[in-house]
Amino acid sequence: MKNKAQNPENQLQDFLNSLNPQQLEAVSSRGKHTLVLAGAGTGKTKTITARAAALIQEGVRPQQIILLTFTRKAAQEMRQRLKAIIGKTADAVTAGTFHHFCLQIMRAMPKTFGEGQYILIDRDDQNELMKLSRGQLNKRGEKLPQASKLVNWYSYARNTNLSLKAYLEKYSGLSEEDRDKVLAILAGYESRKQVNKYIDYDDILSRFVEVLSENEAASAQLKKMFKHILVDEMQDTNPLQWKILDLLKDPAELFCVGDDAQSIYAFRGADFENVHKFQERVENAKVLKLERNYRSVQPILDLGNWLLDESAHSYDKKLTADRSEQADKPKIVEFHDEIDEAEWICNDIIERKEGFGSYSPMMVLVRSAWSARTLEALLVEKGIPYNFIGGTSLLQAAHVKDLLSMIRAARSHRDEIAWMRYLTLWPGIGDVRAGKAIEALQAFEDPSEAIYEVEEKQFSGAQTKILRPLLALRPKMSEPSKLVEMALDKLEPILKKKFERWDSRKKDLNLLATLAGRFSHIDAFLETYTLDPVSNSVAERVEEEDVLTLITIHSAKGTEAEVCYIIQANVHQYPHIRSIGNLEEEEEERRVLYVGITRAKDELIITRTHKNHVFGNASRSMASRPENEYFLANVPNELVYRDYESGFGGQDASEDDLDIFSALRGLDL
Repeated sequence: MKNKAQNPENQLQDFLNSLNPQQLEAVSSRGKHTLVLAGAGTGKTKTITARAAALIQEGVRPQQIILLTFTRKAAQEMRQRLKAIIGKTADAVTAGTFHHFCLQIMRAMPKTFGEGQYILIDRDDQNELMKLSRGQLNKRGEKLPQASKLVNWYSYARNTNLSLKAYLEKYSGLSEEDRDKVLAILAGYESRKQVNKYIDYDDILSRFVEVLSENEAASAQLKKMFKHILVDEMQDTNPLQWKILDLLKDPAELFCVGDDAQSIYAFRGADFENVHKFQERVENAKVLKLERNYRSVQPILDLGNWLLDESAHSYDKKLTADRSEQADKPKIVEFHDEIDEAEWICNDIIERKEGFGSYSPMMVLVRSAWSARTLEALLVEKGIPYNFIGGTSLLQAAHVKDLLSMIRAARSHRDEIAWMRYLTLWPGIGDVRAGKAIEALQAFEDPSEAIYEVEEKQFSGAQTKILRPLLALRPKMSEPSKLVEMALDKLEPILKKKFERWDSRKKDLNLLATLAGRFSHIDAFLETYTLDPVSNSVAERVEEEDVLTLITIHSAKGTEAEVCYIIQANVHQYPHIRSIGNLEEEEEERRVLYVGITRAKDELIITRTHKNHVFGNASRSMASRPENEYFLANVPNELVYRDYESGFGGQDASEDDLDIFSALRGLDL
């Protein structure tokens, strides 16, 4: 006789029985589009997974359910949770990012979407391609925006459904003459993409929307395929992604889970109103709430609730802790400057490490990588191992892109971005010579013939070793791990000369080979990790598991730690100085701080300084800014414990006192 745990129906029922009343109401909602406002730590992943499982139990075919989220990791986690409840049936549910879902549909319907052979390019590739277009039209002496800024404008305009012309008129600040020049550069960029069969991230979503908007038959076909669309992190959707949902809904039901209080990605095009005005945009929509928090103690939640209550926006929810134990209030600790602050934090971490036995229960949250630089220096000085999250991804690292350029060049003689990068790695080959070789390659249809002919006409002597290895790589495209190893073997001598700390960088490339081994073809590997890059420090974390996490708040959603430090919580950081005067931007800064606060499980320590050398002058001191611009200026004493280090408290220390103290320390300010 099978026991209860082995029976899928009993297992599902046990799972549903574990839901709290608010979660169960959300899971059981039917017949209307639903938005679930899920506060931090309230079990949104559990709820959305339970929704999918319950639908399948009721007879909905798993193929008719879409689970959309923003990272491949999150999609895998949801699928794994679903599989643990209902078994292999979960494999039939479509789960992935918006980009992954749209790409799957485009592949399945090539005649409809017109997508044949193509090369998916990432942001770095876009910058290189934009440089080529800009270089053709930007005359010497002209000061048009750099390629990276043009790519950002191009991407933001498309994701917010603005024409390039309208975006430039509204946001660029350029003169009419310069706008026309930029539009010509962007047109050249798009032309180069078409000629070389490149598609970028934005092409995936915009092409999907374009076809469904214009092709009624294709739209009707897709609407028949899906009955339920479940969306995670709804607050992070941009107008283009909203358009996708709008085109797929009806008769399909939307079930969107998100938190307007955690909408912090406007700089990427995320639209706060997709959640905040959901009922206005979706007829007869239902809005439910999840307010029981399973992560933090109540004093931490009280501070977060207060921060939202101070807003002119109505977030209309209050988090209540499921945990009942007594706990300390969050602590606000003030320092003379960021050096005092960093020293205190490091010493506190070292002391706590003795109690915890490891660094992993602690996390330091920063507003930006720049604001962490003093602390990083002290962490290194005191020998505290740390992992910084929010930096360069593995596939964006220069040494990794160099290696991949060789593989991409071997794969296609028409991939001019890869060829330019690969050829200019070699001594004696500059942009002009590389450009001539790339132009010559385009005259041939067969890649191997192209490489032979160009090698014979463009290179001689020792330089034949530049192209000949590419021919050896071509047969290995279906053996990704072996392909990466071969490319590394052939390119290592030149990369070793180019980069310092080669042993550390080689670990990244060995890791790359291991990751590639999970795929049956190099194209699948490149596409997967281009859409969802891997952290650049994965190799180091494998060797050093016990590390302190140092993380930007924009990278911290979904993370938590027993003890969290939010550092540099000054006037110019919360809100950030660039946002002051813009009410919407200031409000997003409030949500950034809220996300930071709600990462803490047991203890929250917020630090601020009276002077900040990062910004270089005393005018950024707290005393020189109106206190009402600082989010935590008026926090009630019953919510926090205040601590003043180094003898400086509130306004007790004058600017002269601070300057004298700095001089005594012998600091170069």
